Amino acid sequence: MRLGGRELIRSWAVPVLLAGVALAFDAADRRVPFSVLASGPLDETAHLATGALGLLALSCFIGAPRRFYVAGLIASVAIDLDHIPLYLGLLGNQGQRPVTHSLTTVLVVVVAAVLFPRHRAVLAGAATGLLIHFARDIAEGPPGVRMLWPLSNTAWTASLWWFLGMIITFTLVRLVLVTAGLPRTRVRLFLPLVPAGHAGSVSPQGPVRPIRPERTSRQPR
Repeated sequence: MRLGGRELIRSWAVPVLLAGVALAFDAADRRVPFSVLASGPLDETAHLATGALGLLALSCFIGAPRRFYVAGLIASVAIDLDHIPLYLGLLGNQGQRPVTHSLTTVLVVVVAAVLFPRHRAVLAGAATGLLIHFARDIAEGPPGVRMLWPLSNTAWTASLWWFLGMIITFTLVRLVLVTAGLPRTRVRLFLPLVPAGHAGSVSPQGPVRPIRPERTSRQPR
């Protein structure tokens, strides 16, 4: 179903705004000499906007509970807490990102999602947010991200064009699909299933009430 004029403008405003914030704060972060107090807010704001934009594009394809997207948004920023021991000189090499910036962390979260079904939506969202975060970190150049640690200590890096490509892709996917009303149906993930014929059960759209047949009076013969 295609959107009307006002709905279309509102649906365009959010992704365009997020794209602008991500690009503006990323550009400022690249220009400012690095320091925790100066670079930190710029970097994390760019990560937050990028994560929100990526999750917004993903929502075109999947239907997931709100906690999936909230966890993804938090994880897209919170993973940088692993820098704190580095800055305090407690462990690690300040010339490299922590090893927790790697696919190993994503794998641990995915395994946890398999082992703990009750928290699967939150953990899957967190894994998604981590992947978006690492994708942007790769585009920031040296020191890169050791994505395959501990199998490889090689840091992955990419140019600014990688990040621009991410933002353009996320934005276009959201705008084009929403404008065209596509896809017609989304893959439903982590949503409660309603047992057939189960009275009083709850679906994502609200409570399901049993349908009772209408009583009909028999005409005397």
